[in-house]
This record gives sequence, C-alpha cells and structure tokens, in this order.
Amino acid sequence: MSPAEAIPTYPVVKLPVRQLRPSEKINVPRARTLIKLIVEAGQWTTPILVEHRHSIIMDGHHRYFCAMELELSFVPCILLSYDDPNLNVTYWGNPAPAVVDHIIQAGLSGNLMSFKTTRHRLNVTLPSCAVALDELK
Repeated sequence: MSPAEAIPTYPVVKLPVRQLRPSEKINVPRARTLIKLIVEAGQWTTPILVEHRHSIIMDGHHRYFCAMELELSFVPCILLSYDDPNLNVTYWGNPAPAVVDHIIQAGLSGNLMSFKTTRHRLNVTLPSCAVALDELK
C-alpha cells in the first residue's frame, strides 16, 4: 500500500468538556440510560467526534450530556474536518448531503437542531478507548 493509499489514523485526544459545542438536541431518557452504562463500566469507551476548528460535536451528543452530568472535566474525542474524504454527512432518513454550514451555525449559536437531524459516518473504523472515569475528572 502506498502512502497515498494508507488508511488515515484518527488519534483519541482528551478535550475539556466545556470546550465542546453541541449542534443537536438529545433524547434525555436514552442519555440517562447511557450514564448508567458508563458508570457501571467505570470507564469511557467511545470517543466523541468533534469538528476541529470550532469544537462542534459531530457525533456523540448523548455522550456529551453524560460527561456534563457526571461532571467530567475532560472527555476522549477524535478531531475531524468536514473536508475529510472519509466523512459522509447526511440527514437521518434522507441520503442527501447535509448542509455543513447549518450544523456549524447551530453549534456556534446554541440554537440546536432537532434530535437526530444529521448523521455523521466515517468510511473507516475509528479507535475505541478505555479511559477510567477518574482520569477524566
């Protein structure tokens, strides 16, 4: 495999929770169930996907809510660009490309889009993590 064909790496980094900006509303009962699972595991296992320039959450709004409720200072994240060729951004239930500017505006303004408005998918498998909750306080 040539370097041009190499599969990109997406490192997991710890970001301050307060730095992250949501762009969509969540299903709170589902998020509360997720909190219980995270606490039972005692660790954070799935990084939040974050747009690298504005710290807007791409995927992981429920996990962000969990981090806030658990009063974590940091959370594992993967930083991405909307220009990443492996990233597909569509609307749920509609294969049309989502308007990225609307997502960014929602995150910057705090005027959140409805629950499950957009879908962010990567064509590669992302790394998981296993970070003890105590390390994120």
